Amino acid sequence: MSQSVVTIRLNGHSYKIGCGAGEEGHVANMGAEVESIMQSLVGSVGQIGEARLLAMVALILADRASTAAAANGSSNAAASAASPADASADDMNAAEDRAAALLEDAASKIARLTSKLAFDTTKP
Repeated sequence: MSQSVVTIRLNGHSYKIGCGAGEEGHVANMGAEVESIMQSLVGSVGQIGEARLLAMVALILADRASTAAAANGSSNAAASAASPADASADDMNAAEDRAAALLEDAASKIARLTSKLAFDTTKP
């Protein structure tokens, strides 16, 4: 698989982010979302440093992922309640495991992106 590079701007700084071929648009959209959240934070708390801002953005994104997973879990629970013959504790546990895996995956992606950004900020 070939590697592509996307340049995103966060808080006035450009960062080159590596991604798989065909993922450029998705990475650019994620960068735009991070920038939007970051600028909202800057408007609220000011320029408090890149690391702190990125940590706050990561927490906001993790909260959104958690909320989405919980909503997905309640949708699954509602569907299970509609057909109790099909519902089981194993099904609920499997849904919780999938939600946890999604959250862990999102956290891992955020950590990798933050690591890349931190690495890129050390370059002149």
